[in-house]
Amino acid sequence: MPKVHRLVIAREARNMTRPALAHALRRLSAERRPALGTAPSGVLRWENGREPATETQRLLAELFDIDPRLVDTHPWPVWLEFDPLQQFTDFPWTPQGALDALRDSVGSDMHRRSFICSSTTLTSSLFSWLTADPAAAGEITSGRRIGEAAVTHIERKVRALRRADDEDGGGTLLRDTATTNELVADLLAKRSCTLDHARRLYAAAADLERMRAWALFDVHGACSDRTFTSALHLAHSAGDPALGAHVLTFWAAAAYNCDRPAEAENMATAALSAVRGKASPRVEALVYARRARARSHLGDNRCWADLDLAERHLHRVEQSKGDGEPEWAYWMDMAEFQGSRASTQLAMGLPRDAEATFAVAARAFDGGAVRTHALYLVRQADAQWRQGHWEEACSTAHQALDLTDQISSQRTIGPLQELVRAMGTRTGLSAVRDLDERVAGVN
Repeated sequence: MPKVHRLVIAREARNMTRPALAHALRRLSAERRPALGTAPSGVLRWENGREPATETQRLLAELFDIDPRLVDTHPWPVWLEFDPLQQFTDFPWTPQGALDALRDSVGSDMHRRSFICSSTTLTSSLFSWLTADPAAAGEITSGRRIGEAAVTHIERKVRALRRADDEDGGGTLLRDTATTNELVADLLAKRSCTLDHARRLYAAAADLERMRAWALFDVHGACSDRTFTSALHLAHSAGDPALGAHVLTFWAAAAYNCDRPAEAENMATAALSAVRGKASPRVEALVYARRARARSHLGDNRCWADLDLAERHLHRVEQSKGDGEPEWAYWMDMAEFQGSRASTQLAMGLPRDAEATFAVAARAFDGGAVRTHALYLVRQADAQWRQGHWEEACSTAHQALDLTDQISSQRTIGPLQELVRAMGTRTGLSAVRDLDERVAGVN
């Protein structure tokens, strides 16, 4: 996946559009002189790789509260790494530390703004969800102790969002996960409840943060360390090492897709240390599969042993019929495993093997995991292209686009664009031209 430009990350961290950033620069430059005629198209060019003039960079640094001297000591856009909104605090591993990490991640000031005082402070979608269960609504919107109705209702919301992520991708999850977690954080901070209910609320918040971090990667291609850290703190406060390992596997996947494979391997190894011999077979399978993927990005042949162990654990799941497995681990099945094996084969330079294994994975998908199916089809097309099977590659890429048209995920678009660019040497083929035109028309 292409790396997101640091200027995009800094701009979106402030909820600024390109026109808004251009306007802010024009206003600041008018105060500092000479005034700039910055337009949104100029911001777009910077985000696509063009370097702004040094004076413009200093204005950007001032606008983002970054020390302007860094412009002289670090090249563009490296100095944007010092953006204060991209830094995060190392919170203590306590329930209060978990709440502070969550507030920092979601970016809300819970001391000034209560999320549960009235219906007007809730988004319309969240309020509709809440009032669908009168018993839960009564516990959440009143000053009463939080009980089973509210906790169960929140857990159902988390399960629904997981399935929405499978079927539609991260685009629809960013708002819902954030608003729901603001509600959970406020409940944990201001209401009383039993230890069991508190543990379940921390677990729900952990998975919401994990989903939000993955949605940020899915939509923007960025590995949000701050959000993953928040999720890990919450899983720790829930007293659930397996859930923490689950968070680490998604963090690892975002990291190796953002050119950080060594960090990804460390994350997966840490997850294994927490669950090896203690967790259910499906959980161990998904952790071994993720470490295999990280190792394949490093060219490390130990990835094959990890895949063998993952497959062995999945066979244990089949033998036990899934008894004792956490509900959130459902997605690690044979279709996902075969996709992971094929992706590993592709990364290790074995496109022929990868093509065959991707075909096996495609037949195994049940129709629910639309985003993952589309992504694996893109990789299958890449494997076909690498073998010189141009027509087959184009046909498979069109299948991926058919699925991409149904979802809000952008993860397949970047790889498809890269594939079309690689096919540029074969523009004489009508199939390549047709694919190029269709990919160019995707928003």
